[in-house]
Amino acid sequence: MFSNITPMVKNLLIVNIVIHLLANMVPDDFIRQIFSFHNPILPGAPELWNPNFKPWQIITYMFLHSGDTYMHLFSNMFALLIFGPAIEAYMGSGKFLKYYIICGIGAAFFNMGMDYLAFFQTSQSDAQIHYLSIKSMVGASGAIFGILVAFAMLFPNIEMLLLFFPVPIKAKYFVALYAIFELVQAFGSAATGIAHWAHIGGLITGFILLQFFSFKKRNFY
Repeated sequence: MFSNITPMVKNLLIVNIVIHLLANMVPDDFIRQIFSFHNPILPGAPELWNPNFKPWQIITYMFLHSGDTYMHLFSNMFALLIFGPAIEAYMGSGKFLKYYIICGIGAAFFNMGMDYLAFFQTSQSDAQIHYLSIKSMVGASGAIFGILVAFAMLFPNIEMLLLFFPVPIKAKYFVALYAIFELVQAFGSAATGIAHWAHIGGLITGFILLQFFSFKKRNFY
């Protein structure tokens, strides 16, 4: 596993782990408050612009993870380690990084759009406006789901043997089933604190990039 790690995947792993450790060392979760993604607009509020939103958050949020458990970081970095090197080797390091970042940005905006849709379907009380203003998102999951859809589209027939599903399954079917699972979870009524719509947003962004913006074209740099 580690012998096949590619340069950009290695750099992303290091950056995510170092930032996670640093964020946990700083008191009062200060780093996550400043660099996690907040919805920029507050419909119905006296001041339309959310003071908690800063432009850099559309990128910085994807390098932060939940401080409550290391599993959030571990699951994303494990998926990056497993699927990322093949995508980087195919795209080249520069294009891979662009793809990763754009998928993460797309995930944030898609999740934001679903937040607004849910907001407008409610009574839009002051309490809900306040919740929308303080709600934040962290994690590389959107970018990781972009990598998953890339793996399914570039290597659709590679068979995978998963620990929780001990039967060989082709990559295209695995990612399709995972996408369906995320949709079911996103539409579910239980509030888990997991941004399932961001996962879907990463998948959709990755699909668009691969289908219409030449990310399927192979590079070697």
